[in-house]
Amino acid sequence: MVRFGAAVLLVAFLGLFLLAGCEQEPLAEPIAVAAPPRINPDTLASLLPRDSIPAIDDPQFESAALAEDMQPGERVIGLEINGDARAYPINILSSHEIVNDVVGGEAVAVTWCPLCYSALVFSRQVDGRQLSFGVSGQLLDNTLVMYDRQTESLWSQLYGGAVNGPMAGTSLKVFPSVLTEWVSWSAQHPDGRVLSKRQTCATFSCGDYASNPYGSYDVDPYAGYYLTADEGVVNHQIPRDAFGGGPKQRVLGVRMGEFAKAYPFAALAKERVINDEIDGVPVVIWFDPGAESGAAFIRRVDGQVLDFQPDTADPSLMRDKQTDSLWSGAAGKAQHGSYARSRLSPLVTTPAFEFGWYGYFPGSDTYGDP
Repeated sequence: MVRFGAAVLLVAFLGLFLLAGCEQEPLAEPIAVAAPPRINPDTLASLLPRDSIPAIDDPQFESAALAEDMQPGERVIGLEINGDARAYPINILSSHEIVNDVVGGEAVAVTWCPLCYSALVFSRQVDGRQLSFGVSGQLLDNTLVMYDRQTESLWSQLYGGAVNGPMAGTSLKVFPSVLTEWVSWSAQHPDGRVLSKRQTCATFSCGDYASNPYGSYDVDPYAGYYLTADEGVVNHQIPRDAFGGGPKQRVLGVRMGEFAKAYPFAALAKERVINDEIDGVPVVIWFDPGAESGAAFIRRVDGQVLDFQPDTADPSLMRDKQTDSLWSGAAGKAQHGSYARSRLSPLVTTPAFEFGWYGYFPGSDTYGDP
């Protein structure tokens, strides 16, 4: 009996010792955004019947290593929650716009608005209930309006909140994601999974694009639109041409509470890493010009404000000037150096066409403005 008790104590001690020696990754927490304004329903443009663009409710995935139908330059929304890494091809999302999924134990809605080129991932847990979302067929300033099936409230993708219905004024929390190229994401997540073109095509009975509007997901049906000067499909108004290049110049929009700031892709591609402040908070904006992907973080760790610069060898990485630690730009996690395994706190970022961003956030600051 004494030997048994000693053995139990030894096992317990070893367990505590091993746990103490292993750094546990914190569980992912979605980020709150400011409450959206209520809108007059008459400002919504109704283009299609509800669910004419069908959301994906039972997404099927395959290993990134076996996804032979993915092309290197294809755009994907990359998401990692609690160690579960998944990619959602834009070629699929342009025909469905919403994927209701569970990633790393978290119920999420992966959303894409092809008209304004915006990608956002929301938590589906709202006020103690789990929602599922569909495409309403309506637009607000040429951007996606979702509806939830539980209350039939209308939700704006760019605001990240309900603008009409029983839940009006309620905001969704955002999980950080990255809009990037398949070759970049798959290299960084070799054990990740990707939304399957083949299985999604089987679910929606698609064939070639000529015979079915959902096509075979080999091409983005909006590829031609991206190259035109059209700013959406209704109410063709340019709220602001901030950079002189037309309304489809792209920005990385960053939100922090009530504050919003836009970083033009042109400036990001030139500088790659920008040390900045938003509402007095030190932030860093990382950008990979090749993959055209970016992310933003608070650049403070353990009370110390860090200054970052691009890594000269790998565009997916950045270094802090204080300790020369090497950080993942997309994840904000230190890989080598004094801060190894430390993480920067992420901010809500939204890649978007200029007309989409300023249509929603006309008072947004712009990096580079005098």
